[in-house]
Amino acid sequence: MVKTTVNLEDDLWKKFSIKVIQEYGGRKKTDIFTALAEAFVSTPSKTIEEAVNSWIQNETKKRPKKHA
Repeated sequence: MVKTTVNLEDDLWKKFSIKVIQEYGGRKKTDIFTALAEAFVSTPSKTIEEAVNSWIQNETKKRPKKHA
């Protein structure tokens, strides 16, 4: 495993972090970056949008069903 640094504007990182925590819980930011990196190396025909959508679909399937 490699640890790296991502340079983003503070406001962008804050918004990204909040959105990820609200939607998927803590500790998911790395998973999103991993999905993007995997899209670039393992499936050249897969777009960034497809990679992210695939990750979102997988995470949604893991969530417990909400009862009305």
